[in-house]
Amino acid sequence: MTVATRSDPLLTITQFLLRAAIVLIAFTIAVCAIAAVALALFPDQELLPKLSQGGTLWWVLGAVAVSIVMLALYLLFTLNLSRIVATVGTGDPFQPENADRLDRMAWLTLAVQGCMIALAPLIAMIARHIDGMRSNFEVSLSGFLLALVLFILARVFRRGAEMRADLEGTV
Repeated sequence: MTVATRSDPLLTITQFLLRAAIVLIAFTIAVCAIAAVALALFPDQELLPKLSQGGTLWWVLGAVAVSIVMLALYLLFTLNLSRIVATVGTGDPFQPENADRLDRMAWLTLAVQGCMIALAPLIAMIARHIDGMRSNFEVSLSGFLLALVLFILARVFRRGAEMRADLEGTV
């Protein structure tokens, strides 16, 4: 088995970016949670009349809650990806754990798509009650395609790990 060098610039940059994304996502989750609590307890006086129409405050809080769930799913996705990249850096990516990680990432991608489907009508409802706000939120099929690719890659990694184990058993 070939061991990759730790000085691979692509892997180093990727790991740095993934770690930065993890920190940024965690920070954003905290900010959104604090903002939701502040909005519920101390709504802005200029915004309050708009939020009072048709229960808009509850729609906004629902949208923030769904957004926090999506961010948590993105955080888990990024953590799994970071662990896969780490195994590539050691030169041993075809591990059963990586196949499991890819499976989890595919399910997380599908869950994010479900959140987007739930978020679209919430944003449309909020936009109806707040003047000047437009609802340009669309659900894309690319997330479903990504999930499909990740499920296939999980099977490729699982098969690669099996083949490696068979090869090591015959030597």
